[in-house]
Amino acid sequence: MVYGVTLAIEWSANDEEIMGVRIPVRGNEGGDAPLPSFLRSVVTGKYLYVDKNILGLSSARLLVSHGVDVVVLEAVDRVGGRTLTVHPPDDDPSVPKFGWADLGASYVGPSQNHILRLCKELGLGTYLCSDKQDFIHYSKGRQFCYQTTWPNLWWSNPLAYLEVVYMCRLMDNMSKEIPLDKPWKAPRAKEWDKLTVQDFLSRHCWTKDGVEFLLALCSNNNTADGHEMSLLYYLWYMCQGGGLLNLWSVKGGAQERKIMGGSQQVCLKMAEQLAERVHLNQPVVKINYSTKGVCVQTLDGTEFTGTHLILALPPPLQMKIHFDPPLSSHRYGLLQRSPMGLVLKCIIFFNHPFWAEKGYNGLVTCNDDIEVVGLATEDFKPGVQLAGMICFMYGNQALRMANKTEEERKKKVCQTLSNFFKTHAALKPVHYMDKIWSQDTYVGGGYTCYYPPGVLSKYGPAIRESIGGCIFLAGSETALQWTGYMSGAVEAGERAAR
Repeated sequence: MVYGVTLAIEWSANDEEIMGVRIPVRGNEGGDAPLPSFLRSVVTGKYLYVDKNILGLSSARLLVSHGVDVVVLEAVDRVGGRTLTVHPPDDDPSVPKFGWADLGASYVGPSQNHILRLCKELGLGTYLCSDKQDFIHYSKGRQFCYQTTWPNLWWSNPLAYLEVVYMCRLMDNMSKEIPLDKPWKAPRAKEWDKLTVQDFLSRHCWTKDGVEFLLALCSNNNTADGHEMSLLYYLWYMCQGGGLLNLWSVKGGAQERKIMGGSQQVCLKMAEQLAERVHLNQPVVKINYSTKGVCVQTLDGTEFTGTHLILALPPPLQMKIHFDPPLSSHRYGLLQRSPMGLVLKCIIFFNHPFWAEKGYNGLVTCNDDIEVVGLATEDFKPGVQLAGMICFMYGNQALRMANKTEEERKKKVCQTLSNFFKTHAALKPVHYMDKIWSQDTYVGGGYTCYYPPGVLSKYGPAIRESIGGCIFLAGSETALQWTGYMSGAVEAGERAAR
């Protein structure tokens, strides 16, 4: 849901344990690693970052440590991008002390080395998410409990259960054929890019239950409906995250940990270090570029000049900027065909964890169109007594609920949780908050953008292609691993800065 950058200058073969995970670390036997020639060439000029997120802040932080003059331009009055951590106000006794709440990106996993490294550098710890007790899959008004990785559909439809297992393995194997850096070069890229995910499932599945569950899984991962998304893109996304099992898992997977105190701390701590180099409330409206450098103009008429620029915006937002000279036809074609996903994230608090008292973990998947929540999960935080539940609404669910009032959304969510857990305790929350990411002017949606059929095979090379040799594209959308996650942001930034 965010993008960012950590620059890895020179790495040793030695490993270090970071938060329980073995990952490579920077060699420092001879002091600070030297800057590569590309970065040394801009030391005497200004390096501009048009962003609102981890990417620009972390890359700027590293460049500053090597004497580079940088400017970070932020469109709104806060840093963080698609990370947003909320704290209870000290002066309002009516709001319970819930510790903190992440309304944006929050999860980190053991193979997400880039964000784990950055957290360690900033002194931020992580904590484990629970995978104990029973999970729930909710469909057609019925509750199915399971303790396996995949919802056990056996008792409702044995054939559907076998079909889901088979199709997940099939798609994982298909995804391994896709080059991470050039998915449009896959042997069957054109064939797969002509199909939507729903087309593919309809052709290969025998049961309605199997199709519905796999489409719900697609929406949970990508915040878009299966009929909107290219099969090639979905397989590429799976490959970037290590397969469906890794994307879906808690222990050992993408949802294993969270950042203590909230994920927005990553950006806040870096912004504090960069101090006056970060300019808030400076949305960029125009970029002039040539072989001599870059000139950026913001909404209030302020101009910033530099030798190079890293553009760390979601593709749809880049369409709001006037480029002179104009972008290439391939670049514009890509931007015009890269919609953001639709997601509404809410967190609701209760005096006690009624789900745990009934023997449930709190994780619920749902493919029932009547309900407004596609995924629910416990919001456990160490040292915080108040019980929290996170609910996600995707695609059509988010669209239906976005125009409701907050009070209407709260009632709908509570009723849905009551249906999930078969208890009236869900109807008695003590606090509710949510974030409609599609209504955030300078984000436009989440977790990330997706590609409809025909886009990757035709316009894919423009995803990471620099503009004029002086503007470099970054952000989670350009990542080779973990796109849509904080770690993908960091990894993408390393590539852009190099």
